[in-house]
Amino acid sequence: MTPELLAVRRFRFVEEADRSIVGTVRCGVLFVMAFWSGSARQAFAELKRVLAEVDPEGNLELVVVDTDGCPDLYDMPEFLGKIHGAGETAWIKQGRIVSTSGLGFRPECFAPNTRSLLAECQV
Repeated sequence: MTPELLAVRRFRFVEEADRSIVGTVRCGVLFVMAFWSGSARQAFAELKRVLAEVDPEGNLELVVVDTDGCPDLYDMPEFLGKIHGAGETAWIKQGRIVSTSGLGFRPECFAPNTRSLLAECQV
């Protein structure tokens, strides 16, 4: 495990998931990994860096789902038309998506969205 992931105390990788995965997250980040995508791999590296910097205590949960095993997520209102294998990410509080990275490769939103989630969760 990389040093960045060591900062995350609660890490889960889910190969196959449906939209119910969102409801299992109390306070954390859901990352849709497309292993075949360079953009997704870059986004994941940046997300790990941001989590290590913004949440060094590892209070947030990080849930990574394989894009090829979660087609049901594509139909969620928050993700509809926005999953293209570029490292799409959602910030979740009490099983509800409070923000997403939007369409495409947008790592610039990782730090502000993570900081906002930490403040909302008061962890």
